[in-house]
Amino acid sequence: MSVSWLVPVRDGRPWLRACLESILHECGPDDQVVVVDDGSRDKPEEVCPNDSRITWVQQGPLGIVAALETGRLLCRHALIARVDADDLVIPGRIEAQRALLVANDRLAVVGGQAFMVGDHGRGNAGMRAYVDWVNGLPDLRAAILTESPLFHPAVLMRAAALDEVGGYHQGDFPEDYDLWLRLVGAGFELASVKVPVVCLRDHGTRLTRTDTRYRRAAFDGLKKRWMREHLLADLRRVGVWGAGKTGRHWLRWLLAEGVDVVAVVDPFGATERQGVTVFSPLSLRDMELDQMFVAVGARGARALIRRHLVALKPTWIEGRDWWALA
Repeated sequence: MSVSWLVPVRDGRPWLRACLESILHECGPDDQVVVVDDGSRDKPEEVCPNDSRITWVQQGPLGIVAALETGRLLCRHALIARVDADDLVIPGRIEAQRALLVANDRLAVVGGQAFMVGDHGRGNAGMRAYVDWVNGLPDLRAAILTESPLFHPAVLMRAAALDEVGGYHQGDFPEDYDLWLRLVGAGFELASVKVPVVCLRDHGTRLTRTDTRYRRAAFDGLKKRWMREHLLADLRRVGVWGAGKTGRHWLRWLLAEGVDVVAVVDPFGATERQGVTVFSPLSLRDMELDQMFVAVGARGARALIRRHLVALKPTWIEGRDWWALA
């Protein structure tokens, strides 16, 4: 199966040539590389390699979502690979990802692991922690309410699945995370190969740093919409594990949504939170719940709670009986 590569660019001249050369090195003879120039002022077309597989489109400046949709509609192959203009494709990426998509027709997106480099080294600590988290995820669907479980520039996507959910949506939210949630909500699967497929470049002008659509509240808004549509309607007895800042945030919201939260789980001695009784973790052994939301922010706490849940509720499955929230 041939691949269409989708590369939006705005003022990415310093990195674009190296990016496109890394793509062309990975391309098959029938592949297509669609580059959408979204109103650049630095003339990136001047550094574009001369290759017949490259389709160059100019527009805007209309924004990243408009650029992605312009390019997506020009992609002629059944598989679409995303790359940002400041990133580098690692050899072997497509062979590994395509094998998974060919084997499972309900699989919509395959990601992969990433390296990150910054202006002065490996990038900042927060981004390094996020890269390490995504690289180590065993189950992308189960992690969908924690954070975006895929690096957007690392994915190979099934074009028909994107068509089915309406492609990228414009709004005051991160376009990639919104797409993953809608695909999962439509019954599609997400996966990731456990090999590096992209080198991400972290710098001060990266959209995740400069665009308000990637703020924490925007991620929360998408999570809440998805939970309303796919989780909350049939819940009767719900527990929240976590009485700290993250837990209090989600407890307030669940109560405001009319969810019957019957227990807050916390090992540190509080007796109640917002009118809900606080129980020790051991109390879970005899507690009947429709759903548990694990809402903790401390690094390492989620993994510790996961081990507790395996021991206390061995029949529970993450992403079905309980979900991690952040």
